[in-house]
Amino acid sequence: MTTLSTRPLRVLHVRPRLGVGGATEYLIRLAESQAEAGYFVAIASGGGEWSRRVSAFAHHYDQTPLTPYLGPGKRTPNLPALLAAGLKLAHIIRAGRIDIVNTHHRFAALAAKLASRLTNVPVVTTLQEVPWKNRRLTRFALGVQAITMSAMMKRFVMETCGVPSDRVTVIPIGINIPSSLSDERRRHLLEDLGLDGSAPIIASVGRLVARKGHIHLLRALPAVVRAHPTLQAVLVGDGEERASLEQAARDLGVARHVMFAGARSDAVDIMALADFTVLPSLEEEFGIVITESFACAKPVVATNVGGIPEHVRPMENGILVPPGDSRALAEQIIFLLDHPELVQQLGQQGRRAVEQHYTRQRFFERTEAVYHAALQRRSEVVR
Repeated sequence: MTTLSTRPLRVLHVRPRLGVGGATEYLIRLAESQAEAGYFVAIASGGGEWSRRVSAFAHHYDQTPLTPYLGPGKRTPNLPALLAAGLKLAHIIRAGRIDIVNTHHRFAALAAKLASRLTNVPVVTTLQEVPWKNRRLTRFALGVQAITMSAMMKRFVMETCGVPSDRVTVIPIGINIPSSLSDERRRHLLEDLGLDGSAPIIASVGRLVARKGHIHLLRALPAVVRAHPTLQAVLVGDGEERASLEQAARDLGVARHVMFAGARSDAVDIMALADFTVLPSLEEEFGIVITESFACAKPVVATNVGGIPEHVRPMENGILVPPGDSRALAEQIIFLLDHPELVQQLGQQGRRAVEQHYTRQRFFERTEAVYHAALQRRSEVVR
């Protein structure tokens, strides 16, 4: 007879929506790694653009309504949905003989906590954004173990929620090292994006929302273009700021140098195509784009905020600038464009960092250790 310590686990991942973005990417890559290792993987979510991606590996997918708020401005807690979701998750847990639930959103954590009370299955809470608001609710929603994507987030959870260090583990996302772009793939991307392969290219990947700071990159571009008149900047992602950013590019006179590529599944290929990546975020808990860029052997010019400095080391694998400082951003972009040999050197250092610290196997193993810690804690409580 197998035991939890010898057989692959049966895990349920829960998130309100599988929308385009780093948080969903984290869930999908983790769940995919677990399925490859023999886990039984179930996912419950309210749908989303990336729902179809889970069908390739998940043993069970349940479209469960998980709408956190109601009304104008989405400020009214959706208590009926919370209760219904908790009961539905309890049913999924029992039917799937789930060993552990991993949540990826505070509302999901609250619903899962209710389900845990009904089934005695422990919950692990993955926090992918700093819960600046409703901190007491966040503390209440935490499972027996918590996972954060950066040490900055771990400190916040410990200090704000009063959680001891041994209940919070930092686990950055793990990624595969991509193959080098073939000449044919490079030609196709250049043609698809309307880019000149002989001119410098910088890429910025992320949702087009205010916290990602794209406006400061656009404000940096006039100075960069004066120094490098053929520069091409590719912004990969979509969001509520797109129209205003496109207008800003026109107002700043750099529209012909900026390609708004929209949300794409081949963002990593575009980073591999570029000379380097720019991450102008005003807030950033971790920045999956950093490791993806490093995996392509491309350095990163990023802002010195949140968890970014834990991964971007100045003049080792990238450059850091103050958030919101377009002048500093322009200076450092120009500096790298002026020193292509340094760009290559920094990129190789970044790739080595991924090979040492951010592999899919390490991602899986560290998460599995947290799961077993949660199961051990539950067994101690039962005894």
